[in-house]
Amino acid sequence: MKLRWRLAMASALAGAVSVIVVIVAAYVITCRRVEWAMDHYGGAYESYGGYGDRPPNGVLAALADVDDLGWPFVAVALGGLVLSGALGWLAARAALRPVNALKDAAGRVATTRDLTTRIDVTGDDELSSLARSFNAMLDALERSAKSQKRLVADASHELRTPLTALRTNIELLMRSDLPQEVHEEVSRAVVGGLEELTALVSDVVELARDEEPAVLVESVRLDELVEREVARAARHWPSTAYSVSAEPTVVRGVPDRLARAVANLLDNAAKYSPAGGLVEVSLRGGVLTVRDHGPGISPDDLPHVFDRFYRAPSARALPGSGLGLAIVGQVVDSHGGSVSAAPAPGGGTLVRLALPVG
Repeated sequence: MKLRWRLAMASALAGAVSVIVVIVAAYVITCRRVEWAMDHYGGAYESYGGYGDRPPNGVLAALADVDDLGWPFVAVALGGLVLSGALGWLAARAALRPVNALKDAAGRVATTRDLTTRIDVTGDDELSSLARSFNAMLDALERSAKSQKRLVADASHELRTPLTALRTNIELLMRSDLPQEVHEEVSRAVVGGLEELTALVSDVVELARDEEPAVLVESVRLDELVEREVARAARHWPSTAYSVSAEPTVVRGVPDRLARAVANLLDNAAKYSPAGGLVEVSLRGGVLTVRDHGPGISPDDLPHVFDRFYRAPSARALPGSGLGLAIVGQVVDSHGGSVSAAPAPGGGTLVRLALPVG
């Protein structure tokens, strides 16, 4: 039952009970006074029938002398008001008990920062809906907090290796007795390490973004964006051939973020393609598919390819931070879409990215 109906019924019941109590009390008091007046003249009830329709004059005079009925009625009325207020207070307390539970839970979260706190929800009234919304908010906050903690932990672990390598190479460069060829080799290693570290930090910053800024969302011609990114990938991976077939498609999103997701898919396909291999790109009805002809993904690795910093054992020798597909997953999720990877018929990997059209 809805809360407003419960409160209305409780108020009506409290008022009705109070009125009934007052009426019954007034009736009892009046009857007692009448009985007293009639008994005062001894045998008034037995002799009443002899006077026709008129009661004995003595009884009427006795009733006229009863002048102390005021205070009992006042006391009964005040008692009825107190009873009505007490019943209303009990009804409101019972109806608003979920509010107190919500207040206590919010206080525990604010004090302990424990996002695992939840409220037991029963019923389907407005306060139950509020409690469910509160639990859903805590679920989202808990997922976000855990995600950020994992990102920080994973990033600190991944940054340790390139930073150590950079420090070692820089210390070597500071030595004055290095042969020229070793000096040049170490210098190239330092530059490569800096590039790797820059890419890793950039990817971590991308992943730290929970949602897309609303002010940057606009209508995007996804087919034109895909064609631009295919042209860029073809220049960056000259040993890989790209074929693209894209029909006109408009989606709502942040152009730079969508371009980053598409670029990561194309780069990932090229990285795992053999020299001279073909990457097939198709866009139909808001669904982008990227298929390579590489060795494919192991069934054991498929569930984890979009996880942060995950790299299959066969790919650990290849360049990259292991964040490319994780960024794709985050961008697609923030745009209300979906992405999946599966073995392609005849070998290779087929990645399917779907976005809402319009």
